[in-house]
Amino acid sequence: MKPLHNKVLIERIPAEKVSAGGILLQRTDSPDNAKILAVGPDAKEVSVGEVALVNWNAATKTTGEHYIISEDQIIFVYEE
Repeated sequence: MKPLHNKVLIERIPAEKVSAGGILLQRTDSPDNAKILAVGPDAKEVSVGEVALVNWNAATKTTGEHYIISEDQIIFVYEE
């Protein structure tokens, strides 16, 4: 898939559902993050391979765990 305009193709990275001790967590305060897979030609602030926190309510599901979102719906990018 090739995103157009300022759209970004992302893949959901689910939050950890198991504690370090192996206990299954039913609720977690950790949000699901997203890995950026492709960016449209008008996207200027993100690049492929970065991990970001996004507004999941604004994302459109495509296939599996892949979504399309506008660049302005990316809240922040994690720095290494």
